[in-house]
Amino acid sequence: MNKQQKRTVIRQLLVPVIIIIAALLYQPLRGVLSPDPSVDTMVTDGSKLEVSYIDVGQGDATLVSKGEFHMLIDAGKNEKGDMVVKYLRDAGVDKLDILVGTHPDSDHIGGLDCVIDNIAVDTLYMPESKKDTKTYKDVLTSMEKKKLSASMPEIGKEYTYDGNVLVRFLSPAKKYSDANDNSLVVQLAYGKNRFLFMGDAEEKVEKDILSAGYDLECDVLKLGHHGSYTATSLDFLRKADPVYGVISCGRDNSYGHPHAETLSRLEDEDVQIYRTDQMGTVKAVSDGKNVTLSTRS
Repeated sequence: MNKQQKRTVIRQLLVPVIIIIAALLYQPLRGVLSPDPSVDTMVTDGSKLEVSYIDVGQGDATLVSKGEFHMLIDAGKNEKGDMVVKYLRDAGVDKLDILVGTHPDSDHIGGLDCVIDNIAVDTLYMPESKKDTKTYKDVLTSMEKKKLSASMPEIGKEYTYDGNVLVRFLSPAKKYSDANDNSLVVQLAYGKNRFLFMGDAEEKVEKDILSAGYDLECDVLKLGHHGSYTATSLDFLRKADPVYGVISCGRDNSYGHPHAETLSRLEDEDVQIYRTDQMGTVKAVSDGKNVTLSTRS
């Protein structure tokens, strides 16, 4: 029995217990992402939610799609912009409900200007952290051309899309000195399934998220900072308890990502590892109850 099957059995056993306790306590739920994930918190509609961790080399770009809802988190380096736009168009995406630039590093927002130039965007979220670089200025120029402004999401608030897709930003709740730590950390829920996208957030941020008391259990964790040893601390990993861990990094990159320490932690915690440098684009598909992963070189 694998980790996902064990989790399903535990959830099935816990449901009647939780219902009885809730009935006795008469306490209202504080939010859909707050209660125990063993309870169906939103009714699914039979359609699939797809999360594509796009192989952009040493960088990040993730497309979330369900029905007419589309969210893109980062767009890789400058030279990957056209490729990301092609991926979106091939996937039938002509409008993004949400575009997220997690933080101003070039391997995350480099292709953002190309996306803004070519794909309609409803809402653009970026942290208040800025960089005096050509890459960042190119994004600002594209925003001006499209009369698009960036906003900071309300940390901890649940946003609902397409009726039953929930998005919540867990960080940054304060300003950090390091650009990586100012990454927008995204939590996604569909039915019982949960996804976490860590940007380049490192251990300091993980500790703050843990202290905030969020329910972090997830089916798929997109590891912070491309699998660096400076992120995915053991305490955070155990709290998230993912079935799958996805690492977005480039083949033979100069940083040595993912680091051996991180891979060892994942293996010790029985997390199935998917790496874009070895497997190409990784796609997770959720029906609201189960998640399956596949790869495409």
